[in-house]
Amino acid sequence: MSVRGLVIVVLSLIACNVMAGELTIPEDKAVIQFENKLGTVTFAHQKHADLTSTQCTTCHHSLLPEDTAIQPCHVCHLHDSKTLPKAKTVFHKRCTGCHEYTAAGGENAGPLKKKCRLCHIKQ
Repeated sequence: MSVRGLVIVVLSLIACNVMAGELTIPEDKAVIQFENKLGTVTFAHQKHADLTSTQCTTCHHSLLPEDTAIQPCHVCHLHDSKTLPKAKTVFHKRCTGCHEYTAAGGENAGPLKKKCRLCHIKQ
């Protein structure tokens, strides 16, 4: 393993240890609902966090070991941002991409097809 690879592994382990020891998913964030014009998207946050192949930094990519609070995605991924992709773009790419990757590995995953109504549920 290269020195760069070792540094990445060590930093990942530090981040996981910090998150496992100090940062937990608050009860009110165990299930998160995103409201939008196509319908409510329900994200089983705790269920995803409990997956053995998932690390918090997979989604919370800006989380550093010294951080004690996680900011909502919309803080940076604004609709009018000129430098960062919009939250909608990030969610679609990250969620679908992870589900496809997981399914390709032979595991069960969430919705795979790009059909809006599989995730966006009208109440």
